[in-house]
Order: sequence, then C-alpha cells, then structure tokens
Amino acid sequence: MSLCLAQRFSKQAFRQAGIALSGEFLCTQITPEYLSSCEGRYMLVFRNAQKLFGPHLRKTLLLGISCCAMAAQAAPYIPDNDNTIITRLPSAVVAMSQQLRATEGSSDSNPQQLFAQAYRSYQLALSEQDPRAYGRTLAIIEQWPDNVGKPVSLRLIAAAVLQHNHEFAPALDELRSVLEEEPRNAQALMIQAQIGLVTAHYPLTQQSCDALVNRVERAFQINCQAQLDGVTGKAETALDTLTQELDSGRPMSRQALLEVHITIATIAHRLGENDMAGQHYLAALTMAPDNTYLLSNYAQWLLQQERYHEVIALLGSEPDPTNNVELGVMLTNALLSSQDAEDSNRAASLIAELETYFETAYRRGENLPVKEFARFALNIQDRPEAALEAAMKNWTSQKEPSDALLLAEAAAAASRQDVIENLRDWTDSTGMQYAALDTLIATGGAR
Repeated sequence: MSLCLAQRFSKQAFRQAGIALSGEFLCTQITPEYLSSCEGRYMLVFRNAQKLFGPHLRKTLLLGISCCAMAAQAAPYIPDNDNTIITRLPSAVVAMSQQLRATEGSSDSNPQQLFAQAYRSYQLALSEQDPRAYGRTLAIIEQWPDNVGKPVSLRLIAAAVLQHNHEFAPALDELRSVLEEEPRNAQALMIQAQIGLVTAHYPLTQQSCDALVNRVERAFQINCQAQLDGVTGKAETALDTLTQELDSGRPMSRQALLEVHITIATIAHRLGENDMAGQHYLAALTMAPDNTYLLSNYAQWLLQQERYHEVIALLGSEPDPTNNVELGVMLTNALLSSQDAEDSNRAASLIAELETYFETAYRRGENLPVKEFARFALNIQDRPEAALEAAMKNWTSQKEPSDALLLAEAAAAASRQDVIENLRDWTDSTGMQYAALDTLIATGGAR
C-alpha cells in the first residue's frame, strides 16, 4: 500500500519489554519502505541452511502452482546431496543468522533477549527485503515463553510481518489483541486500515481511519481517508482533499508529505490524470527512491504508456531480478518490449533467473508469489491460462486495484468473459475507479 506506516515506537513500549533502545523507526507497511541494495551473495549448502533457519523458514501453504504444469502436484524438493546449493543469501542475512544462533541457547527463558533478536531480525527484513528474515522474525516470536505476556510492541512486529507475508487473518488477530488492551493504539489502527484496503474490507478501514482522528498527525489521518475514498467511488474527492492539504501551508512531516505524494500519484494514475500522476510520482521518488511500493506503481504507470526505456533506467541497476520479483518481472517486460538487441539478450538472462526462482519456490514447497507469477506468465511467457489461474488465486486474498487489473488482463487473454463479468459486478458494487480496468471491462476484454 502507498501509506508507509513508519511509526516511531515509544521508549515506553521498549521499556515494557526491558529493552534499552532509542526511538527507532519501525515501518509496518505491506511493502516495506526501505530497500537496500544487497551487499553480495554467499553460497550456502543444504545442511547449513537447515542449521541456520530450521523448520520455520516459511510458515506457508503449498499453493499447487507449477511453473511447468499448473495442475501438477510436485513432490517436496530434496537435494541430491549435502553440497547442493539451494539458495544464495545476502551477507547480512548470513551474519544475522550466525549472531542469533550464537545466543539461541540462552534465549529460551530470556524475554528481553528474544525481544531484541526479533527487533533486529525485523529491521534486517525491512532493509534486505529477504523473506528468510521475515520468517526468522516470526520463528523468534514463537519462542516467547507462554507464562510471560507479549508486550504490545512485539505483537505489532508480529502483525507487521504477518501482513507482509499476506497472512491477513492472523495479522488481524494480533492487532485485535493490541486494540483490546490499547483501543487507540495508532500503529495498530494504521496497520489494520491497510489490511482492510488490501482485502477490500472497507468498513474495517473506515473504522480505523475514524479512530485515528486526533491520534496521529493530521496529514496521516487525511491520507488514510483519501486512500479509502480512492477505491470506493470518491477518487476525485480524495484528490481534492489531498491537494488542498498540500496547498494549505500547514506543517507536515517528511513522512506524511511522502505518503500524500504517493497517494495523489496512485489515484491520479488510476483516473488517467497523467500529468498529475507523473508530477507526484517524481516528487515522491525524489524523497524515497528505494520505496518498493512507489517503484512498482510508477513502473506500472510507465509500462502502460509504453515508456520502456524509462522503466529500464528506473529498475535496470538491480543485477538480481529475484531480489524483488515484481520489479524483476516489470524490468523484463520493458527489456523485451524495447526492441533493442542488447535489451533482448539481458531479458533472456532475467527470464532464466525468474523461471528458476519460481520453479525452485514450488519444488521446495514454499508459498509461490501468485501475483508475480501471474504477471510473469501473462506478460513474459504468454501463458494466459496459467496466468489466470494464478491471478484468481491472488484475488481470493487481495483485491487492490492492481489485483483487479491483473485479473481482468489475464481473463481477457484467456477469453474468460465470465471472469470479466464478475469483475464488472465487483467494481460496480465497490465504486472502484481505474481507467485501464474500466476500458477492459467495457470492451468485454477485447484486446
């Protein structure tokens, strides 16, 4: 979501867990705010991976989507021998794992140390965007002693990680426990608002935004409401409200200003107001050039206008497309579309890496990122049926505008008019406004 909920945990919250930490920022957005470049890769053999991460690497269900045959069920992946390389880890992840293993033996009965480990692991997950660090954070939290109450700040970290992993129901359970104890906890309310937006549980988002009045900086609350209005038939009103807030001259924190720019850009993007969208995308990128949610939406906007070389310039410096698969797929799409021989060669290399990534994730029984796979199957592999199946699986849990557009595009490519009609009913009921989606629906998916 566009709202980066970078909230400063109070010193009181950390003292609650006995941790002496300064008020560092904890970003609780779905797509975390800060993405650092990877520092280099380490090869890890299978037995060391087991020692480092144990059984809690990913608490996810096998989705049953094969990169080769969507309906085929694969057996769990078992390497041929102990020297088989199954993944390449960022050095920071390796260092964190070694540090945590060194202290694990004494941490089982030490809540203070567990809290510190969970916090460090979560900060690493935010900076490296590595799913193993998110999984490790949850594994640490699960070690919390049953006879010791979890501090609010730890439950918020758990909720943020679960939200990132798209495990929305358990994330909401964590948030409910926080709000039962602290009904006006701003961090919990903002995470809850974002989950409501992603899952189209709009009454929950409205309730959360209302509860933020006088609890957070004015611009954060206005932005929360504008995000909701932007997907429920009041997009023009949302734009007017946010632009008036920008023009009012009222003091606004840097983080609030960033989020307002992003929300204006994304709503204007969906309405087809390209001048406004471009202006605010660029303003936001100046402030946060590594914001992955921002990069994803801006790249999608550029792709929709066939500005392929700008997408390549925006995303092309990342050598490994699997560091952020969504951006990697977009970059590959731009390279293929640029009609340049050198770009085509690089695209072929990226395609091979992405195919390996998806196949390995499936063979290892990990949660295949269905949205990214759907986009890859549709735009890169030209496999509309596989893309549609993945897009429909994605739709069961996520109903953001980009999810709706992806489903419509896959349905159009697969000639599934029934899916497009269902989307028409859904957009009519919610009031969602998205020019590109409206065009597909209005034409019955004609391409």
